[in-house]
Amino acid sequence: MLAQARQRIVLIIAMLSYFLTALSNSIVLTSLTKLTADLDLNQVTLPWVQNAYGLAFGSFLLIGGRLSDALSRRRVLNLALVIFMLGSLLSVLAPNGLIMIISRFLQGIGSALLAPTSMALLIDYFTGSGLVKAIAWYSSVAGLGSSVGLVIGGVLASYLSWRIGFCLNVPLCLLMLGLAWWALRQSPTPTPSPLDVWGTLTSVLGCGLLVYALNGATQPLVTLLVALVILAGFVVTEHRSAHPILPLSIFNNWTRTNGYLSQAILNGAVMGYWFFISEYLQQARHYSPFKVGLAYLPLSLTMFLGAMIVPRLIDRWQNKRVLVAAVTVEFIGFALALFTFGQAYWPSVGLPMMIIGIGQGLALAPLTNMGIDHVSADRSGVASGLVNAAHQLGGVLGLALMVNVAASLFSAQAIASQFRVALMIALVMVAVVTGLALTGKREG
Repeated sequence: MLAQARQRIVLIIAMLSYFLTALSNSIVLTSLTKLTADLDLNQVTLPWVQNAYGLAFGSFLLIGGRLSDALSRRRVLNLALVIFMLGSLLSVLAPNGLIMIISRFLQGIGSALLAPTSMALLIDYFTGSGLVKAIAWYSSVAGLGSSVGLVIGGVLASYLSWRIGFCLNVPLCLLMLGLAWWALRQSPTPTPSPLDVWGTLTSVLGCGLLVYALNGATQPLVTLLVALVILAGFVVTEHRSAHPILPLSIFNNWTRTNGYLSQAILNGAVMGYWFFISEYLQQARHYSPFKVGLAYLPLSLTMFLGAMIVPRLIDRWQNKRVLVAAVTVEFIGFALALFTFGQAYWPSVGLPMMIIGIGQGLALAPLTNMGIDHVSADRSGVASGLVNAAHQLGGVLGLALMVNVAASLFSAQAIASQFRVALMIALVMVAVVTGLALTGKREG
């Protein structure tokens, strides 16, 4: 009974972790117009309020996963929650755009430690079909956290202040600290090993410059070249390191590698869509932040419903078939959004959102299962970190790519045209993921 109770608490901790990161990711989207006015943001700095969080999240996830394996899960979880709370409090007090971006970056670091640790806990405490169900529950929180964040963000931005939204993170973090103190007292004793300092530095710097090259760099081609050189150096460093933060052998399994690539590309399409549709609804259709939050509900709620039914589908069809079906559904949703563009809310926004949400909800669990496929216990944190790194960094790169291409073709005032370009890019990205899904090995 005690073991079962501990399992339930571990699942609650993992779900709250995902809820917290999803909430912090989405609560900003419905506050973009208010944030722009209050903090005097411009076309270049505005995306960085979102990018700073996603960039830190994606860049530090590898060291987060490595720390999760090298140190006590409970210790890393507690550190992550403290850092995340500090970033949230700094966001509340931010007097300008620079401090806001810094605070979001700090939140991202906390999330980078939190996400792989919470997912690794699931691998520690669950096995077999129990693990598949636990991951499905874990993935389902993405839609729920996003929908809550969008609605709360819209209400607060419309009637009170967007700053209050960041205060909500504090009681959630305190609750998780209490649950971890009870449930994780007997967590497995890790084997200590040196940390890969050079690998950490090159991965963070390389990823940061890569995103900067796509959004904000005065010399993007030069910045991109430098980023690629540093990332190449990261690969060499990891190949030579006795204790790499990213053991390259983890990519020897094509199912895992396919999962990471698909995760990155698919989330890039979705995050770009979320960003642009928020701007479009507020600027072109003059929705209030609260109304924008409500407008997102078809997508967020169907994501949750899709994730709830996915365990039974995986039992029957396995990961590959479910993923192919999921990305096909998403492609249909994006195509419908492009075809009905400019029409009334339900045909052009609501119905496509429902279809995209179902597809995304069905895709998250198979992609996560692929990312941890046949991973050894001592590398579960690294594999979990890669799953989350692909998800977060893919979202940042996808958003940066869409912003960069759309801004090069149309002015900031032509948000409808920019959104149409973003939809076209999203369609191409989902088509690529469909191709990757079809190349996977047949299971069972």
